[in-house]
Amino acid sequence: MSVRPVHIGLIALRALSLLILCFGVGLWWYHGAQPGLWKTSVENRVELPIIEGMPELGTQEQIVWENRFVAGIETPILALVLALFVWSLSFLCFRQTNP
Repeated sequence: MSVRPVHIGLIALRALSLLILCFGVGLWWYHGAQPGLWKTSVENRVELPIIEGMPELGTQEQIVWENRFVAGIETPILALVLALFVWSLSFLCFRQTNP
């Protein structure tokens, strides 16, 4: 029984594909795991008193838009597609022929 050597490039490509997948899912999870699409602005609702200094008379709600990127469901999907592509490259580039 002979042991075939494993190419370092094979291990590198497979590790890279795992890193890409973990980064994509991690970024999506960090941004709140939104099932929707990417957002480039987020709304913040702020309650302001109608008469300054007298909140007991009532408040009104003001929407303030903040320019911020929030990753959507496309992020882990794109990471999965890219990771599968790199993983498949590891099979194509380092194919061993039968002696």
